[in-house]
Amino acid sequence: MRCLLSIIALAGLTGCIATPPMAPKLDVPKKPLLTKSVYQISYSTELESARIKSVQLPAHPVKSGNTVYIDTSKVSMTDTLRKQIIQLLKDKGLTVVAQKSSDYHLVVQQLDLSFGKDKVYVLNKPEDPHPYIAQLAQTIPSKQCSNIIASLSMRLTHKSSSDVIWFAKSSINSAGYQGIPLQYTFTETEKVANEHAVISYIVEQNQEEARRARYNQSVKIPPYQVESQISPLVKTAGACNKTEVSALTSDMMHYLSKGLIEKLNVLL
Repeated sequence: MRCLLSIIALAGLTGCIATPPMAPKLDVPKKPLLTKSVYQISYSTELESARIKSVQLPAHPVKSGNTVYIDTSKVSMTDTLRKQIIQLLKDKGLTVVAQKSSDYHLVVQQLDLSFGKDKVYVLNKPEDPHPYIAQLAQTIPSKQCSNIIASLSMRLTHKSSSDVIWFAKSSINSAGYQGIPLQYTFTETEKVANEHAVISYIVEQNQEEARRARYNQSVKIPPYQVESQISPLVKTAGACNKTEVSALTSDMMHYLSKGLIEKLNVLL
């Protein structure tokens, strides 16, 4: 019996001695602080303000409360623009009526929208440009945008005498109407490019066989590699293509109408 216990104890001791020690498990290193930055760039063009010509004759002064009939027989006008002109006349103290027997006739003579020569917008370079902006200055130094020209002319006729007592015309292009540069943003995002490789290395080194192999040995965990990714440009302001520019036409006509009717002198 004593001999048997001695054999078992010796066998256990031999087993302990035969098991090689293992290095401690490696921890996944903490990732570096990553940043995300948004940059803005802009493209500018030469802007032209609305051209307005207005002439009002002293005969038959227009007075607050006078009635006005709007004659649009020479043009094609939307209901929206017609309502806007009616409101502009009301703001002047005039009364818009549906009868041609009014004190005055406001004749809309021209209401045109046409595409003109494209406008070229040039990149505005910041004093301390981001490397990507410096690259854009070489690859996309300018933008070519569609350009719509809006033209509007009116005349006010004294009904009883048929005298034209006021005439005015105005025009503006879509770039001048907007009055702003094209604005774009891009985002620079930092990302760890080799995160999977680092984690795979840790998992591999934490296997028992690898831990035995690196016992009492220093281990150099692969460092994280941080790379920057830049997003495509995203336009945030300004109309450029035909669809975007065409969407401005309603507001452009309202703008011209307001500019012209503001020139009409109405006595209180």
